[in-house]
This record gives sequence, structure tokens and C-alpha cells, in this order.
Amino acid sequence: MKKKYITNNNLNTGKRSLRSKPRKRKNSNVKIALIFILLFAIVALLTTSCSAFSPPKESGEVMITIEEGASLNQIAEILQENKVIKSENAFKIYCKIFSDSSQFKAGGYLISRPIELKELTQLLEKGSNTDQGIKITIPEGYVLTQIATILEENGLGDKAGFLELAEEGDFDYEFLDFEKSPQMRYKLEGFIYPETYYFDAKASNETIIKTFLSEFDKQVWQKLKSGANGKGYSPFEMLTLASIVEKEAVLDSERAKIAGVFYNRLKINMKLESCATIQYALGREKFATVVTIEETQIDSPYNLYKNTGLTPGPICNPGLKSIEAVINPESSEFLFFVAKGDGSHHFSKTYEEHLQAQQQYGY
Repeated sequence: MKKKYITNNNLNTGKRSLRSKPRKRKNSNVKIALIFILLFAIVALLTTSCSAFSPPKESGEVMITIEEGASLNQIAEILQENKVIKSENAFKIYCKIFSDSSQFKAGGYLISRPIELKELTQLLEKGSNTDQGIKITIPEGYVLTQIATILEENGLGDKAGFLELAEEGDFDYEFLDFEKSPQMRYKLEGFIYPETYYFDAKASNETIIKTFLSEFDKQVWQKLKSGANGKGYSPFEMLTLASIVEKEAVLDSERAKIAGVFYNRLKINMKLESCATIQYALGREKFATVVTIEETQIDSPYNLYKNTGLTPGPICNPGLKSIEAVINPESSEFLFFVAKGDGSHHFSKTYEEHLQAQQQYGY
């Protein structure tokens, strides 16, 4: 029987073998950890993806219009802007897999939110579920009571109910997150975006107001919020000033110049002396051409012949051009302006020049 001899080489080999075992165990642990990380990433991705395919939390009815020949991209954009879908990309992916967007039909759609993608695509394939409804056009510069009158005259709700909801309703929009002054007439004054809308004949006051506010959110809010940065005024104060500019200006070319005059006055704590604020203080729906000296003595926080600074809130619902004017006012040394009678104004730097202009134009 042969004897086995253990050499140094055999011993060394054995030692290396013993040391290699912990390394294998360590590598195995790393692999397991990587697998868990990968699985976690996959679960997170799937969760995020599923969330994108679910509807937004927005509730209430919204009227949208799909134009003839609109592409899938355009339709997705309209739906996301109106908070019908959460993600344009998710909607387009869903359409490519589960629906045929080439079958989507042009027309008006009254959509009750929230709505699942399956129901939404079936609706778009079926076609318009309304004749576009009742057409309502809100002109720039209308006050809230005028808007309520238009709605009532067209068979949409009642004026008193609309104004009550505009004053006391709770609407979840970032731009309404401000402390309302007790002197402010209506909290929603200034936030009704001037545009043409279509409403179902049975639309509630709440649905109508949410449609108005959603349009303001889409068209105005980000511009107003960004434009307020560095100016020393809040977005609400700038909206208030825009409403005054809306009522004072006739020509679009003068809006930024008039805004500049008001900013110049505010800087030196000079009264704005806006006749438009008198009209609102008097409770007029349709503003008169001029105001009398007696009317400028009315005791009201909206009377800027008596009070410095701005009114407690907007005096009308301004259009985008007036809002853009207060965001980008024209720089000048003018402190006064007077109407010429043709829609344009004469601007002056001093009170003496202003008096001469008033005399020139028959005041």
C-alpha cells in the first residue's frame, strides 16, 4: 500500500481553497442584492407607468372640441390641458395598443371627469355626444355680474346662484390660495378668462365656474406667476392692476404704456386716480364714458381717487393683453394720461402738462 505524502504545495493549495469560499459567499450576496435592486426598479417603473394610465383626480364636467383632421398628438394635448388624462404619452401608447385613433371623430364632447382610458377612447370613436352645447363668449373686461347675466340670458343657471357660488364656493386652484380681503366684492372677480365656451344646457353653476377657472389656469396662471418674480407685487396684485389697465386702455398698443404710468405712480405712493375704479365702486355693470366730480367722492375702498395703492381686488376680468402689459410695462417718466376721444391717450410727465392736455381735449 502506497503512502500518501502531503507536500507544501498540497498544503498551500488547500489553504487557497479554504480562503476562496468566503469570496464565493460574498459574490453571491452581491448578486442577490443586485437582483433585489433590479426587481425594486422594475416594480417602481411598473407602478409609475400604471399611475400614468389612470385618470387625474380632477372631477366635474368639461367641454372639449376635437377639430377636423386633428392628430393624435393634438388630441392628447387637448385632453391633458383639460385634465381628462394624466399623461399624453400614456394616452398615445394606450391608443396604439388598445384602440384605433384613426377612428376618433371630430366634434364637441362633454366629458365627465374622472374617466378611464377605455371609456374615453370608446367615446372618441363613437363621436360627438353633444351638438357643442350653448355658445357663451366672455368679452375682455366684463365684470362678474355681467358674466352672470350672460349665462342666465342663455338659459344657463340663475344669476343669483352663480354669484353666490362665485363668492362662497371652494375651488381647488393654486391661484385662489390667497386671503380674501373682507372689502373684496367677489373672490372670483378677475379669474374668469375671456374666451368662447360651449356648455351643455344642463351644466351646473359649479361645472361652468370650473370650466372658466381651468381656462384661466391654462392660459394665464404660469405667465402671471413668473411675471411677478422680482417686481415686488404678488400675482394677485398684478392681476388687480391688469384689470384696471383693461378698463382704462382702448388700444392694445397703449396697454403697456398705461401700465407703466400706474407703476410709476405706485412707486412714489401717488394715487392712481382711475375713473374705472369709480365705476366699479358704484356697482355698474356697464361702465359710463366719464365720471362726475361728485362720483369721485364716493366712500369706497375701490375709489382710487381717495385711496392710495390698489383696489381690494380686480375690478373686471382682464384679457391676456392687459395681463401681459403689467408683466412687461413700458418704461417711461409719464405720470399722467388723458383720453383724446378717439380711443388713444395723451401722456404727460408733469401736472402742468396734464392740465394743458385736459384743456386741449375739452376736459
